[in-house]
Amino acid sequence: MAEAKPFPLPDVDGPLAPLWQAASQGEFRLPRCQPCGTFDWYPTGECRACHGSDIEWVALSGRGTLFSWAVVKRALHKPLAPIAPYVSAIVVIDEDRKTRFVTRLVDCDPESLHAGMPVEVFFADLGYPAVETGVAAPLFTCRATIERDET
Repeated sequence: MAEAKPFPLPDVDGPLAPLWQAASQGEFRLPRCQPCGTFDWYPTGECRACHGSDIEWVALSGRGTLFSWAVVKRALHKPLAPIAPYVSAIVVIDEDRKTRFVTRLVDCDPESLHAGMPVEVFFADLGYPAVETGVAAPLFTCRATIERDET
């Protein structure tokens, strides 16, 4: 019998290292061109607007709106089975309505999701909650969930 592959982890030392380092410190950061202010997500190292290379990873509010989502009831990749069902989501960040961030949406009722719903980042283990990976990830939740938990 073949041995199960481990939970898939991102390359935390590659081009997205600043994203993972910031997440481990509880910060949501994305790259932005310093001369023109355009966000460079997914990072290429060159601004798509002005073709400059002065890109800096900046801290963001972590707030956004839900653009699109899919409820994954049966993981197509076997190592992701322990976290199924889960919601794969695209979030529009508040700082730039053109920037979309692909993430997982957690602690939200999938039946209540709708486009434009306010969401907010929180940081948890990438395998949240079923698998401990040791990698902090920027996951998103419904903003009402956070406000309810704080009261």
